[in-house]
Amino acid sequence: MNGKGVIITSSSRNNHGEILTLTITGINSEGAGISRTESGVVFVHGALPGEKVRAEIVARKKDFTVADVTSIIESSHGRVIPKCKYYGRCGGCQLQHADYATQLQLKAGIVRDAMTRLGGFPQEIFDGLECEPSPNFWGYRNKAAFPVQSLHGRIVTGFYRAGTHRLEFIRSCPVNAKRLNEIYSKILDGLNQNHYPFDGYNEQTNTGKLRHIIARTGINTGESLLSFVINGKLSAKSVKALASLGNLARPDTLTLNHNSKPGNVILGNYTENLTGTGLITERLGKFLLTFGTASFFQVNTGQAEKLFSYASSMAGGAKNILELYSGAGALTCFLAEGAKNISSVEEFRPAVKMAVKNLAANNFGNVRTFCGKSEDVIADLRDSYDAVVLDPPRDGCERSVIEAVNDFGVKRVVYVSCNPATLARDCKILAGKGYRLENVRAFDMFPQTVHVESVAVMVK
Repeated sequence: MNGKGVIITSSSRNNHGEILTLTITGINSEGAGISRTESGVVFVHGALPGEKVRAEIVARKKDFTVADVTSIIESSHGRVIPKCKYYGRCGGCQLQHADYATQLQLKAGIVRDAMTRLGGFPQEIFDGLECEPSPNFWGYRNKAAFPVQSLHGRIVTGFYRAGTHRLEFIRSCPVNAKRLNEIYSKILDGLNQNHYPFDGYNEQTNTGKLRHIIARTGINTGESLLSFVINGKLSAKSVKALASLGNLARPDTLTLNHNSKPGNVILGNYTENLTGTGLITERLGKFLLTFGTASFFQVNTGQAEKLFSYASSMAGGAKNILELYSGAGALTCFLAEGAKNISSVEEFRPAVKMAVKNLAANNFGNVRTFCGKSEDVIADLRDSYDAVVLDPPRDGCERSVIEAVNDFGVKRVVYVSCNPATLARDCKILAGKGYRLENVRAFDMFPQTVHVESVAVMVK
């Protein structure tokens, strides 16, 4: 055994199928344990930091090796038996084998590692960094999207297996809200008991009519939405059959979303209502918010309340705020309560329309909404702002957005991020322009998974 905890065998060429004994020292952004050996880094699926494991090599890449745990030699004190029987096959969760306290520690470490290794910030800034726990770490998700395929003449659905588009057929999901599992169960019963005049989707050939089943619910209101994502035009008989199938689940509103584009993008640009208004409402704090099939809305209602309250407090009492990537206006409502004026920018037009509706419903008249890409809109703004609030997608901000924020001379930047790597990258750029990292807090928006939300505050 060498000093890295690897037994060097007579066939130590790291071939596919070889068994290694490894000491796990960290975790990567995909939830795999990290072992650093004399022959390179090994990412070990199913391993936790502090463990010694036997693992089988399943792939060799240019810069690293991938392995799966075959047995645990020395177990982490945080290891538990996964709650879900599909865990390890379904790709939705990565950390069910860790207890919740360990999950929080790991996620804080992921943020800390990104900010120091990729952002270049000093380690001591993050010594006290913790991950804010979710109010619920089971049954918290208010949205689920189930891909649909045909297999041996039957329509089947479930979730994708990790790293593939092969379905794992499931009956229920413990991270989904109870109402979502009820809806899904009724749909499964209907699919299994009846023959329908349509088939499941084939991604390779872009054929098949039913692509996805989407269910959403208001955790605090109890309202529910069900949508079928369809490929191409349906006959009247097929539409009637889908309506009948959907009504088994008794949602408050039932929609059809049309998506005929090849590939794995779930939603298309057009949604029609079959029953109800096509919209449901949810309450975050004191605000009542409306959203539809295609609206972005945080999947963890309780944690979203905590995140938005914290992010708005970090605006530091700013009276004039520029909010970029503002979505349907959920965070905007929290910001608007204490601000004099807000300029809110969002690219997706239906989201802008929803934001206008939500702001009016909550009696806010101090927000101007702009529809367009943040990098385009910000170039034409001439107002003066005390703070900028950023909540970009996983790819982070365009470089031109960071440049424009600096050119505005804004003294305070509040950055909400779902990707620690791009958060670190963008904060590093801001730091190079004279901004100082004042604060970072991690939020567990997605318990049982490796994903983590963060809020960073940068000040001039």
